[in-house]
Amino acid sequence: MQPEGCCCQREDLPWAGRGTKLDISGCRFSLYPMDSDFVSIILNALEKTDTSGVWSQSDALSTVYRGKLAYVADAVRGLFVNAFRPGVHMALEGQFSKGCPGDCDGDSLLTREGPVPNLPLVGEKHFPVQAKIALYPMGIPDYIDKIAGVWRMAEKARLNPVSIHYATRISGDVHEVFDYLEAVCRKMEAEVPHYILCFTLSVNSPTQE
Repeated sequence: MQPEGCCCQREDLPWAGRGTKLDISGCRFSLYPMDSDFVSIILNALEKTDTSGVWSQSDALSTVYRGKLAYVADAVRGLFVNAFRPGVHMALEGQFSKGCPGDCDGDSLLTREGPVPNLPLVGEKHFPVQAKIALYPMGIPDYIDKIAGVWRMAEKARLNPVSIHYATRISGDVHEVFDYLEAVCRKMEAEVPHYILCFTLSVNSPTQE
């Protein structure tokens, strides 16, 4: 259901007639290992990551996971942790989203129940992560309050939020960061009709600060 006054379902828009009321969350992302062996790093990570809880598709630019939020977030976390190599600079760039008026009922897996499959396998692997996030709560007049709220969530999680141009920077253990990203998504799914959470994660960056 769209909020009163929302213009995103106008008949003249390219996605007119689309949309879904199903519990479909999604994440589209690209993984960038900065190493000459990047192909095997990506393929090995894909092989180790359990994607049985999500619908997935890869193309030349990116990969998308769709399904229930818990399994989508778990699969993205699993892939990133499985791809980690000590000393190898790697970045993961993507966006979580739910409620897009151009979405559809298909291309999703919503039947999975029970515990997430990847966290038990990667949860003991720890390394520091730097990240930037940009949250876009859509279709509401008080969007800035939602953004301020997730900033305070980062403070509470001790992720050291810092304002940078067009984004917020955070840092912490890889699982603390992924826990936070999932918590932001859960908060937005409960409070707004449509959101996009853009993120970039980086490990082993050679940039000196």
